[in-house]
Amino acid sequence: MSRLVFILAILLTALGSPALLGATDLVPPSAPAALIAKVASCGQVGLSWTASTDEVGGSGLYAYIIQRWEGGNLTNEVAIGAARTTFSDTNYVKSSSTMSYTVVAQDNAGNRSARSNTETVITPACPSPSYGEQVIGDAAMEPLGKAIATYGTRTAFVSATVNALSSTLDTWLYIRDEDTNQTSRFLLHNSPGYKLVETDYVLTSATELWTAAYDLGATGGKVRVSQYKLNGSPIPTSPTLVSTRWFGGSHSNPKSMIRLKSGALVVAWNDELPWPYLKPDGSADTGFAYRSPTGNWTVQFPVTIPSTTGASPTQSQMAMAQHPADGSIWAFSKRDSFHEIIGLHFTELSNGLVLDWIRNNYIAQSSTWPVPNNDGINGPEVEFPFLSAIADPTRNAILLVYQRDQYQLVFVDPLVGTMNSISLTEATAAITQIQADGSKTFIPFPTYIERAEQFGLSVLPDGTIWLTYQPINHQTLTWNEVHASSYFNNTWSTAVLVGFNYNDYNILGTHRDPGLIAYRNDRPQVAFRTPDQKIHAFILSSSAPLPPADTLPPTTSITSPADGATVSGAVTVQATASDDTGVAQVDLLVDGVMVASKTVAPYTFLWDTSTSGKGNHTLQTIAHDIAANIGDSTLVTATVADTTRPVVSITNPLNGVVAPRNTTVTITATATDDVGVTKVEFYVGGKLLAADTNSPYAATWKVPGKNNTSYTIQAVAYDAAGNSAAATSTVTAK
Repeated sequence: MSRLVFILAILLTALGSPALLGATDLVPPSAPAALIAKVASCGQVGLSWTASTDEVGGSGLYAYIIQRWEGGNLTNEVAIGAARTTFSDTNYVKSSSTMSYTVVAQDNAGNRSARSNTETVITPACPSPSYGEQVIGDAAMEPLGKAIATYGTRTAFVSATVNALSSTLDTWLYIRDEDTNQTSRFLLHNSPGYKLVETDYVLTSATELWTAAYDLGATGGKVRVSQYKLNGSPIPTSPTLVSTRWFGGSHSNPKSMIRLKSGALVVAWNDELPWPYLKPDGSADTGFAYRSPTGNWTVQFPVTIPSTTGASPTQSQMAMAQHPADGSIWAFSKRDSFHEIIGLHFTELSNGLVLDWIRNNYIAQSSTWPVPNNDGINGPEVEFPFLSAIADPTRNAILLVYQRDQYQLVFVDPLVGTMNSISLTEATAAITQIQADGSKTFIPFPTYIERAEQFGLSVLPDGTIWLTYQPINHQTLTWNEVHASSYFNNTWSTAVLVGFNYNDYNILGTHRDPGLIAYRNDRPQVAFRTPDQKIHAFILSSSAPLPPADTLPPTTSITSPADGATVSGAVTVQATASDDTGVAQVDLLVDGVMVASKTVAPYTFLWDTSTSGKGNHTLQTIAHDIAANIGDSTLVTATVADTTRPVVSITNPLNGVVAPRNTTVTITATATDDVGVTKVEFYVGGKLLAADTNSPYAATWKVPGKNNTSYTIQAVAYDAAGNSAAATSTVTAK
């Protein structure tokens, strides 16, 4: 959603929040019951429970608070709207760990219930590293930067750990030489003296590393670019800080850093911090620093990008690449809440960069200024999509990938903007092929991916494109799986599961700087943080085969009631489900409508037949596996029996009246039934007098001549199911 829509959502949610509803309700809701926890993966736990209830006339249920306990300590709380009684916990769930869960209900007045029962689980170890997988080391957060640094046969990864003494972040560098397969990992800088994390880094030689970061230190907040010499042979084992330079102003945030073919270095930033940093005219200021191969710096700041709409948010994503055809340098900027990607074109001269032009709406859904342009669905989605740009010599083009304007809302929790901030939107992607003259064509990626998370883009020497991304699981509402697909001969391959990212479930924003997935431009390799709290690098080429895609649907069947059974009241429906990779959810459908769902076995449901009505009904279960495959059970037919008795009463003669002797009396009765009355039988003194099948129900009786004698009259009503009910009346003949 746009920022305005999001703010409105917050306001509307706040109007219904407990704080504004008052606290006249002092009675807490009942405690959630029957909590069940099931391990879904090495970094995910599925939870389900029975709904709480609030007292009659109370303020009503508002939220459930899921509590995670480790070592007897409460380590995490997540609130979700009270409409749901399931939750998939990926809130930095660790592998090989013991943790317990409880759930608490909260009403609209802020009263909290007692805790549910406690469920304890042990998460398994993540799968052992496969061929071509590197374990980089411990990490307190996602891999820093966007692109993996490379120079010749050498690659570098930057990551951060927690300093045990100061509880701040230490930054580490991992080096690997691909020819010798030698590796080293050493401290790049430590805390608390250096309080920043790198947003990009490059190798300009096998022993020279450059990093860019936002500096929160004594400079008041600027772009900090650091140069390190890597010491040691045959592989570096320590760094020396050679130089540090600051660029931009106190609002500047680094966005991209690339090494040019000449050996020069280019750093790009955007003026946007602290948020919200707005300019009255809606323009945005960017900056570019160029370091020549001889070590001379030139700076262009501010480079002002005008606004085409008058909108003022200045936050942006940026990506840079050098065109393989003519060596020009391209920068792409996507501003928050804008339906456009802005293009900037530079030419490299001996003494720096020359800005040739800025094109607003270079890629846009529809625009007329500065030039007519209508990329339709290939225009970017409005919010804040990630950008990645790489040079592709096989196509003699720059490839720019981003989420496009084909997006859909997956889920918004009712608590968004208050106790929770989960708002899930997914979008398809487009890879734009940009020629040296600025013309462009699009390669659509049809799979929906999490809208604003980082993804990886690589291109092989044969032109194969690899895209690594995170889709949203619609059943569990999580996006911790990392998938990869390749593009060759105009066809995308079937997606495969690479591994599980170690992320936070309930965030509305994204980890953009740094990002969730670091990628290598020239080879299909990505790195991300897994639930073992380490950075893992995965090679996606054919030399390290990916596991086959899971296309086998789960199987499910209903074991009770049997097909053709007659049932009534509350019926227990029992089902089985199995899958080669794991069952994520089983749904029960009655007459094609889902009435219940379970995420953990046993798959037992309670069917209230009174809500379905008398007669024949179909039952079916649908099973979902973790790869989103679906399997249906065979239909089971069950007949809901009519167990409701008719209601009957005698209207004449009434009980206790006197009937004259030797006279004829018409006995009348009323009878009703939820399905229908088939007949009413009349008895006098226990002997059948007559039967009537049509209302009004009546029979003729001649009163005997014996004086002062009592007679019992009975009316018995029957329905089509054979249910019956009787009414009596006693009269005296005189």
